[in-house]
Amino acid sequence: FLHHRLPLRSQRFANTKTEQGKALAVKQYMMTVIRRRKETAVRAHSANEAVQGHEHPAVFKRAYSSFLRVADLEMDETLSLRSDSADSDEQYFPNFHHIAVDPPPGVETDPKERWVVLDDGEGRHAPIAPIAVGALARSGLASSFDKDMWVADGKTAKILKNNPAWNNVVWSKDGPVVLPKEGVLNENEVLVWSGTFKHGHYGSELPAIRSVGVIDMNPRELLELLVDSSRVKEYNKLCLGREDILTLQEDMSEGPFGGTTKVMKTQTKPPMVRKTLHFTSLLHARELEDGSGFKVVTRAVTLPEEKEDLANALKSEILLGATIIKEIDGDPNRCLFVAVNHLRSPMVPMMIAKRIGLQAAVGFVHDLRNRSKK
Repeated sequence: FLHHRLPLRSQRFANTKTEQGKALAVKQYMMTVIRRRKETAVRAHSANEAVQGHEHPAVFKRAYSSFLRVADLEMDETLSLRSDSADSDEQYFPNFHHIAVDPPPGVETDPKERWVVLDDGEGRHAPIAPIAVGALARSGLASSFDKDMWVADGKTAKILKNNPAWNNVVWSKDGPVVLPKEGVLNENEVLVWSGTFKHGHYGSELPAIRSVGVIDMNPRELLELLVDSSRVKEYNKLCLGREDILTLQEDMSEGPFGGTTKVMKTQTKPPMVRKTLHFTSLLHARELEDGSGFKVVTRAVTLPEEKEDLANALKSEILLGATIIKEIDGDPNRCLFVAVNHLRSPMVPMMIAKRIGLQAAVGFVHDLRNRSKK
C-alpha cells in the first residue's frame, strides 16, 4: 500500500526539512487513510443493516413495504437472492428475497398470484426487486410489439391498408425507425389497437390499448418530460398532480435497476367522472438494449392501508403501462411514440372501457404533440 500510494502524495512531504518530520507526516497521512476507511465501512454497514443475518436481524418492515404483482412476468420462482455483503446465515423472507404467494397485508391470498416487495419499508430496495423490475421492462417491450395480441380499430386498419409501408414502421422493434418515402402518411394521425393479455392472471379480462404516433421531440427530451413528476401538467390536462413517494434509483446510470426507478402517486379527474381517480404505481425508465431509444414501464403498487380520506376517490390500477420512444433515422428532433395501456378502474363498465381507452390514448398523443410545439 505504501509503495503504491506514497508517490502520489510525495509532493505533500517535499517541504519537510528533517527525516523525523517526514516520518511524522507519513504517519499522520496513514492514520487519516485508516480513519476514512473505517468511516466508510461504518456507513456501508449501516446501509446494509436492514438485511443482515441472524447476528444482525433484518429490519424488513413488511407492513410498510411496497408490493408488486409478478405472476404474469414468467420469473424464476426458484430464485432466491441474498442482499449485498450479507452473512452466510442471513435470514430469508418471502417477497423480499424471493417470489412468494404471500399477499400484502389486508389482501386475500390467491394461489395463482405471486408478489415481491420493492423495498424494506425504510427506502432500501429488496434483493429481488431489480430482478422483478427487469422482468416487467421485458414484458412491456414484448407486449408493445406482439402483433398477435392486437387488433387495429377500423380507421387504423384503413390507414395502414392505404399506406402498407407504414406496417413496418408501427411494428419496428429493432434499431432506429426508418420512415417510408412513398405513400406518405399524415403524421398528425394517431394509430390505435385494442387487445387482451392471454396470461390469465389478474385483470387479463380487461381490454388493453396500443397507440402509435410521430412526435416532434428529441427522444431523450420526451423521456425526461414523461419521467419528471413536476412537469406532468405540461402535457396532461386531466392530471391533478403526481408525487414521487419512493425513489429506488434516481438516474439512468446502470445502478442496481439499470435505470430510473420510483414509486409515484397520481390523481386524475377524467370528464364525466365525479370522483378523483387515484393511482399508486411503479415507474421504471431505461435505455433500449440496442441504443435506439428508451422504454418506460409502469405497474400498480400496493401500499399499506393509508389513513387519508378516500371517500371521494376511486382507487384505480395500472396493470401494465409501457412507453417505447424510438429514434427516427436521420431526424434527431422527432421520435416514434408507442404506448400500451392496461388499466383497471372501478365503476367503468366493461362495455365502455375499450371505447374510453381508445379515446384517451388518442388524446394523450395529441397532448404530447401540442407540448412539443411550445
